[in-house]
Amino acid sequence: MTFQNHLRTLAERAISSISAAEGKDTYVIPFFIDNERDDPRQPTLTIGYNTEAQFQRTIAAASDEAEARWNYAFWLQNELTVIGDLTRDPDGAAARHQWISELGLWYDDEPTRPEDWMTTVGPTAALIEANFNQACVQLARHLHDDGVIENTIGKPVPVILHELEYYEGIARRTEAANPPGLAEDFMAWVRNG
Repeated sequence: MTFQNHLRTLAERAISSISAAEGKDTYVIPFFIDNERDDPRQPTLTIGYNTEAQFQRTIAAASDEAEARWNYAFWLQNELTVIGDLTRDPDGAAARHQWISELGLWYDDEPTRPEDWMTTVGPTAALIEANFNQACVQLARHLHDDGVIENTIGKPVPVILHELEYYEGIARRTEAANPPGLAEDFMAWVRNG
């Protein structure tokens, strides 16, 4: 199975596992992108959801309502799936390794000198990140286009592609991952924050 097929299979299963009751209250699906063990060769995708009830519970703890609504730190932190995790998804980790290798981006040895990192591994790590982010954008579009999200949640909700920090690249990826206008409030929060 290709890595893209693995992404689709696990993401569809994860989204479909949201109960009807939770689905009615869901307003966002986070795609949290991280590197396992801080290794750029091991990007992972954690898929969850957040609800209006959780948003209401966290307003008092946030600096404002927009932060409570759009900042992952205030969300449920549920993990419907963690794709590519070496322990929780070893098949996905193997498929990811194969995919990165096929892209010609896998490297085995970490440089010992900082200047070698900047000239060799740094650019390669950035290409791995860019390709993984693009695969996640395509995955989100697939989930929208095939009706997986709307059929489960009962309405279209934005998929937010993010890390722990928010910056313009997060807004651009999220915009590309969703139908026009669906993630406007999130993007405005990122760009005005």
